[in-house]
Amino acid sequence: MNKISKEDRFPLWLRSLLKINFFFHPCEIHSGSFKKECNMYCLDCTGPALCYSCLADHKDHHVVQIRKSSYYDVVRICDVSKFIDVSDVQPYIVNGATIVFLEERLKPRFKEEGVKYTCKTCHGKLPEPFQFCSLRCKRKGLKKDPELTFALRPKLSRDVSKNADKPKYFSAEFV
Repeated sequence: MNKISKEDRFPLWLRSLLKINFFFHPCEIHSGSFKKECNMYCLDCTGPALCYSCLADHKDHHVVQIRKSSYYDVVRICDVSKFIDVSDVQPYIVNGATIVFLEERLKPRFKEEGVKYTCKTCHGKLPEPFQFCSLRCKRKGLKKDPELTFALRPKLSRDVSKNADKPKYFSAEFV
């Protein structure tokens, strides 16, 4: 069995993304701009959050947009699934987009009666049988499980994936 490098298990850009809560503040450089709110993140530079005007300096880079849902920072799965495996993180559908939370959610927005799934890290209630409620909780789970990784895995063949049950997604709304 090949040993997975630390960088493959947990990319440096993701570490930086989860390290500091620095989104949704006015850009210090472009304070006079129309779209001055810093809600973008460059995976290549791993620096501070970016506003729309800052993107000109990152035109050939991989940039993801951070969004808000119920006062929590979220990212669309279609934006990050090209770079990391989020298959074991609880997805939600918000305004038609499938998202995952960056941080753990303290108060679920669904009825807790009959909920039998919990996050392996924070033990928060989950509406579906996923292992983690957020990217941060999966990050914490890496410390406990050496087989767990954010590295992308090869896709299943069509024959196998045809019969696989598709996960359901719990709906929420952007605030």
